[in-house]
Amino acid sequence: MLTGVWSPGLVHSRELSDKHGVPPCDSFDALLARSEAVAFAVPPGAQAELAVRAAAAGRHLMLDKPLAFDVPAAERVVAAAEAAGVVTQLMLTHRYRVATREWLARARDSRPERARLAFLSGAFVRGPYANAWRREHGVLHDLGPHAFDLLEGVLGPIVAIHGSGDPRRTVTLTCEHEGGATSEVSLSGVSELPQTVFTLECSGPSGTLAFDAVAASAESPWAAVRRRSPARCAVASARRTTRRADSRCRG
Repeated sequence: MLTGVWSPGLVHSRELSDKHGVPPCDSFDALLARSEAVAFAVPPGAQAELAVRAAAAGRHLMLDKPLAFDVPAAERVVAAAEAAGVVTQLMLTHRYRVATREWLARARDSRPERARLAFLSGAFVRGPYANAWRREHGVLHDLGPHAFDLLEGVLGPIVAIHGSGDPRRTVTLTCEHEGGATSEVSLSGVSELPQTVFTLECSGPSGTLAFDAVAASAESPWAAVRRRSPARCAVASARRTTRRADSRCRG
């Protein structure tokens, strides 16, 4: 049950309050006082600070990606959540879709040795996601968490990344996975294609499997979010994706 909303901007807070029919809170501490869990929809820099406060207050966390813009901030969120023993969820929305989970299971069973992922979007130049933090921090922090999550779901943990390009616009990556598998990744937030492309293909001795994440997005993730049991280690996984994105941004 939604118990309240808070935003740093009073006007926005009232708009959210009217939209959802719940009282606005005049401070983040006031929101914590009336909540058992907090769902975040703020820029990552603010999320990393507020999540530490929420965890310290014993509130469970539903977090957006990326967890933070840099590894030290992500580490502070993880430490706070683990110290408080709170439950966390990270909104990697593709993982909450049945079609995605079923495809990942089939892909793993095929024992793939390599994969190729393309996530090409114009989100940084048009539409509701063309905001300041995405333009400043780029594709590795915005699109990267989805890409790394699905690739690791197929090939296992990434142990090394080699990349080129402009991390705020378009990058090409080669990933080495634990166990010897490799993957190639193309990410762009400034694509001029008429619609977003998000595809993943894996191959091995038994053949090739392909997945279209855009087509799978027709399925809403929210019912599954409510049904599935959250994982206490979700922030630890989010910390790993932040570490990868941050390392490639720093070259």
